[in-house]
Amino acid sequence: MQKKNHEQDEKPVYTHQHPKQDFQVERIAFFSDAIFAIAITLLVIEFKIPQITKDSTYAQVLHEVAELKYKFFALILSFALITNYWMRHHLLFKHLHNYNRQIVLANMISLLPMIFFPFTTAFFYESSNYKDIIIIPFRLFILNNILAGATSYFLYLTIMKRFNKMVYPMEKSDEKEFRLKLLMMTISFILVYIFSYLMYIEYTFIGLLPILIVNLYDKYFKKKTQ
Repeated sequence: MQKKNHEQDEKPVYTHQHPKQDFQVERIAFFSDAIFAIAITLLVIEFKIPQITKDSTYAQVLHEVAELKYKFFALILSFALITNYWMRHHLLFKHLHNYNRQIVLANMISLLPMIFFPFTTAFFYESSNYKDIIIIPFRLFILNNILAGATSYFLYLTIMKRFNKMVYPMEKSDEKEFRLKLLMMTISFILVYIFSYLMYIEYTFIGLLPILIVNLYDKYFKKKTQ
């Protein structure tokens, strides 16, 4: 009888939380971080060093480097955008302590636009010298950002609203700022996409005014009022 009681005492005690739950949440975050990191790294794959031979001159090499200006611009722009989406993703997972199938699926959906950034970025800068067709890769690049913003907002709604019992509460002010900036960024790219059918490509960037105004307000006016 004593032996039986001893065996019962040695049985593991299970709680409502799976012993690997925290690790599984971290796995989702690590996998997501890898997608963002690979997307950023692949941006530079299309870069080729200038052709240098023993007959190359300083002026020739400098000219070849200058020819990469559109590639550098597109790479830096996409790097900044992907970084922005990663920071928002990171902020959401900072509060996540549990998960379910719906959260995993929403997370995978939010990662889908990220893997297309190297393609849309390369297509954009490779067409920069062809004014007749550049509008096509430009629209694809903008659509990529619209989808990235929309799926990020979908992930936010899934985690913070639909399954809010699986997250640590976010400060109301931080959540409001997170939601406003993400929405304004997505709306801005939607405006740019619409304007691409109405005006020259150089003028479409006025569609970015909403996110610019929000950032300026947050940086200057909001601080003064506080």
